[in-house]
Amino acid sequence: MFAKLFCLVVASCLPFIFTLTGEFVFDDSEAIVKNKDIISESWLDPFENDFWGTSIKSNLSHKSYRPLTIISFRLNYLLNKTLSPFHFKATNLLCHITCCILVWITYECIWKRIKIKNNSFNIPFLAAIMFSVHPIHVEAVCGAVGRADLLAAITFLLSFLLYDKTFNIRSVINLYLPLSIILAGVSMLFKENGITVLGFCCTYDLVIHTRVRSKGRLKNKQTLDNFSNIHIDIKCVYRIVCTMFSAIVLLYARWSVMGGTTPEFKPTDNPTAFSDDLFTKIITYNYIYFLNILLLIWPQWLCYDWSMGCIPLIKKLLDHRILFVSLLYVYAILFILSIVREKSTNSIKRIKLLAISLMVLPFLPAANIVYPVGFVIAERILYIPSTGYCLLISIGLYKLTKFNDKHFKQAIVLYICTICFFALRSWQRSYDWQNEYQLYTNALSICPLNAKVHYNVAKVADAKDNIEWALKEYEEAIRLYPEYYQAMNNLANLFKNQKKYSEAEYHLRNALYHKQDFPAAWMNLGIILAHTGRYNESQNAYKTAFRYRKHYPDCYYNLGNLYLELNKTEDALENWFHAINLNPKHVSAWTNLLALLDNTGQIEKALQIIPKALEELPDTPLINFAIANIYGKIDEYNEAEKYFLKAIKLFKNRVQAIHYANLGVLYHRWKKYDVAMQTYKMALKIDPKFPSARKNLRNLEKIKNKL
Repeated sequence: MFAKLFCLVVASCLPFIFTLTGEFVFDDSEAIVKNKDIISESWLDPFENDFWGTSIKSNLSHKSYRPLTIISFRLNYLLNKTLSPFHFKATNLLCHITCCILVWITYECIWKRIKIKNNSFNIPFLAAIMFSVHPIHVEAVCGAVGRADLLAAITFLLSFLLYDKTFNIRSVINLYLPLSIILAGVSMLFKENGITVLGFCCTYDLVIHTRVRSKGRLKNKQTLDNFSNIHIDIKCVYRIVCTMFSAIVLLYARWSVMGGTTPEFKPTDNPTAFSDDLFTKIITYNYIYFLNILLLIWPQWLCYDWSMGCIPLIKKLLDHRILFVSLLYVYAILFILSIVREKSTNSIKRIKLLAISLMVLPFLPAANIVYPVGFVIAERILYIPSTGYCLLISIGLYKLTKFNDKHFKQAIVLYICTICFFALRSWQRSYDWQNEYQLYTNALSICPLNAKVHYNVAKVADAKDNIEWALKEYEEAIRLYPEYYQAMNNLANLFKNQKKYSEAEYHLRNALYHKQDFPAAWMNLGIILAHTGRYNESQNAYKTAFRYRKHYPDCYYNLGNLYLELNKTEDALENWFHAINLNPKHVSAWTNLLALLDNTGQIEKALQIIPKALEELPDTPLINFAIANIYGKIDEYNEAEKYFLKAIKLFKNRVQAIHYANLGVLYHRWKKYDVAMQTYKMALKIDPKFPSARKNLRNLEKIKNKL
């Protein structure tokens, strides 16, 4: 037993080990890094907001209510005092290992309850090994937000195991049933599909306790050989009634939390849901079901995002993809026939039915049946359904072992090869999830028609200062989706940085044509208009941005820059103060504020706000440099020196000549001439033509010669 447990832990850990050195990627940014609920002082905030930090009752909310997952993120933050990707991902990996162990226990439980004898290879264990290395799990394990699926799966399995315990209790009333229902509710608070465990428990109860009794034979051989009636244990009926009633109560509570409204998604999130043609909608949904099954069978084509045209709609009856939908239903019919045929044993029929139920029921919330979901395909959604798939494969392996030795050996070899392939694919895929650059660029070959993929590739290209590549990818994203206003806004920013103001203005106005209430585009338009001298229009653009977003620190900062350009220093200071009040860690606003107070001689006011600046941004080089200049002007040489040296240390390889030059001026005035000369030379080493350093060094040499 210990050896098997050790093998399972190693198998569930090694393929995903790359994740530990990774960064926060994709949805991690919105759900963790930018989510105020993670660092909030109140523990109640996660129960009032959705997974992304928006009020759950808001029309803008995605209605993904997962407060317990957010609390698990908060615990990571509190234990480490920082948002460390390593600790978040290590926790995910531990959750996956725990889940794999529970999956093994679950398989053993079902296998024994069905009364199928294990052979020497222990089929449930081999199925658990397959689950532990399946590549479809990489997104859930390597993406920090995937913890919702991991924790939902853990509580899903615990709820099922407690429900199974009720079968051993003779009394109708027992403690295991309410505990199972409570854990199902907990699972739902980790992720919505956790509630489906109650449906699987009812199915499990029916399959185990339904008995078919024979009553007689028919003479006609073309009909069934036996009349039969169905007998169900009364305790089974009681458990199912209690469970279904509890499920209804939990679902109603969930509906109430959502404010009695369904989430509102965009056509780009789930294009099929917005199709007006019923044929297109039905056939495309069915094709998506086929793709989900294909990803379980052959997980070669994995992508972090499948929206925005990644899967084109099926609009014609002659579309070749309809053939795959037909194959899906042919297989479903054959599967049903395999369950009802006479040659199969009763035990095999039951476990096949349970496997397919475990595969289908947890997937139903994502099937667009009740209401449309906000994605096309999401690999982490398949984390729980994959338990049913791996069980189904293990049943096939078990049946093959019933043949002669030749078939048995071939089956084992094929199974081991499949597990090895899955493990290697998981290893490779976890490497892709290390950072956004690898994740996004890898998706180009899988979903070249997905505008969001090109948009995200453009962002990482811009971060790497590969401007030409970024421009190309933004333009491709807009070509694929002509209404992609976010891409237009970002493309305009690239042109702005290149001082191509006419191109930038064109794309910003195009973005505003498609989305009038886009505050970022209005703000950026204000920046462009200010650069081109249209100050009144610029001011109006900023005010329009405030109309759509009242609390907008970046816009206050840029409006302050405009007032500085117009020599309205008091208005500039007022707007920078607004920016800081809204975002106390706004580096640029603090830097400009301190510099302007310094330049306008408002030293006393600057000294009053320096402690607050250092409290919010103690290790920001620009802030320390600005503070050093202020202390230098009032001859506080020791304080000035301390902050100059700290700023230079924090700048590291980004240090510029001016930083050493200003420190040199400090030493010059302090009459530390030798140190001043060395400091000026450091400035000139960075920039040999830096004028003030050259001039001050010459003057200092004259002074030393006189001495």
